[in-house]
Amino acid sequence: MSEVLALKYRPKTFDEVIGQDTTVRQLKSALENGTLGHALIFCGTRGSGKTTTARIIAKALNPNVAENELPMVVSEIDAASNTGVDNVREIIENIRYSRQGHQVVILDEAHMLSKNAFNALLKTLEEPPPGVTFILLTTEPNKLIPTVRSRCQLYEFTDVSVSTLKAYYLDIAGKEGLDLSPEAAEGIALKAEGSVRDGLTLLQKHLSGEEIVDNSKLYFELVGAIYGGDVTTALDLVSAVRKSEEARVIIQTLEKWFWWCSLESFGQRTPVRDFFPEGSTAGFDLSKLQDLFSKCLGIERDLYATPNSKAVIEMGVIKLCL
Repeated sequence: MSEVLALKYRPKTFDEVIGQDTTVRQLKSALENGTLGHALIFCGTRGSGKTTTARIIAKALNPNVAENELPMVVSEIDAASNTGVDNVREIIENIRYSRQGHQVVILDEAHMLSKNAFNALLKTLEEPPPGVTFILLTTEPNKLIPTVRSRCQLYEFTDVSVSTLKAYYLDIAGKEGLDLSPEAAEGIALKAEGSVRDGLTLLQKHLSGEEIVDNSKLYFELVGAIYGGDVTTALDLVSAVRKSEEARVIIQTLEKWFWWCSLESFGQRTPVRDFFPEGSTAGFDLSKLQDLFSKCLGIERDLYATPNSKAVIEMGVIKLCL
């Protein structure tokens, strides 16, 4: 198994995209009815299919272009490394004079553009040259300025459910002729946290015999320590998790645990159900969980403001416990 699974099984058609039924249906309908806008925003978690679907859109807009020639009509730009106004002006100039098919500009991490770069893009989004479609990809749509959002059609890509991911990974393992137990597939699906791509990377490691670090039990204990206000235990557990995960990932995972626990308090089944004794989730203090979730969002913002992630996350955990 030499080929990377995430590339080998990357969807090439709408029907192959998993976990985004509503969004795919909306896009297909817009294409069929000729109502697809010239500027789109695809927002959602990493690895949920934004870039893949953007490429499928490009193919649909260029039905007579061969697969190996598709890059000629698609420009993929990483906004994280092309943030300035000059970068945007170069993009605009390149598409203005291109005459090859229907041009599709895929702008990844679009929220990373500077304010001046956004302003340079505005007029083109409002009045693009004929035969040009912009697709802005972002994990943080709230950071796109309102004038950009108002000029684009918004499509949301949701986290793919654990059950959908589990079935998908079992199917791929079967196609590869490799053994994967349902328990292992579920563990990978949980670890993927809604990201098809992240799960495929974990599946590749699993099938290659590489050990996958599963911190689920540590997170269960960490959530308990925070909920119970046990600062010392919580700091020890964070230190343990940091051996294999970045601070930002830890806070984002805690956000999901507090969210899942909130849903559990209403009887909804989530990926954390099996960690708790039967019936115990009904006793959660919902207002406390909401407060912890909000504090996590603040800690995550603080992590972007300073390179000292150790201090931020440890001070953050102390704040969560108090």
